[in-house]
Amino acid sequence: MSLSTHIKNLINTPSDSQLLSVRLPSITVNLIDELASALDKTRSDLITTFIHGGIEELEKQLSEARAREESQEFDSSERTDSNVRYFMLNTNYNNSEADHYTMLENEEASAFYAHWKENIAYLNENDVIFLYQSGNGICGYGLADRELIKRDHEGSKSECYSRKLNQFVRATKPISAKACKDATKSNLNFRKTMVSLTKDQAEALITKINT
Repeated sequence: MSLSTHIKNLINTPSDSQLLSVRLPSITVNLIDELASALDKTRSDLITTFIHGGIEELEKQLSEARAREESQEFDSSERTDSNVRYFMLNTNYNNSEADHYTMLENEEASAFYAHWKENIAYLNENDVIFLYQSGNGICGYGLADRELIKRDHEGSKSECYSRKLNQFVRATKPISAKACKDATKSNLNFRKTMVSLTKDQAEALITKINT
């Protein structure tokens, strides 16, 4: 949600806030008071709105920076056609529940827009891909197909890259982040779009899913 949308919500919805004490420059306080008076809102209403918008903008920029780092990380890795590799892919649930459920229904691995979608292009045939749903856990895995599928996404041309996951196994119950860490005896990074796993980690996850 953009800052402009937060502001629209502030204007159009009833106030529901708690008192927040914070030290600000006098000129900033005066500007807030002017806006609060014009909108018939409290200082807290405006400050909360601006904080929410700022947090989301920061999250967006950090996410883009992580995506660039991930892309460079994979680009610099050795690619071979003979060695099976193992990855955990975040299904984008926090940004789009529809994208997450489409992946499960189609039994595919997908990513969207610049930097993120290149993760899918990087995959080789028969790489093992685990699908991870934020806040829930690993919900399935399969083998990456050779064919890279490019589709439009929300009106943007070719901004979705996908690969079918062959021999897909859907977990009866998602394997939570804690259960993944316990099974692999390692501290996995669940915030990245796609992370590499070792063979031992992947085998531990497969055993956990199938038991």
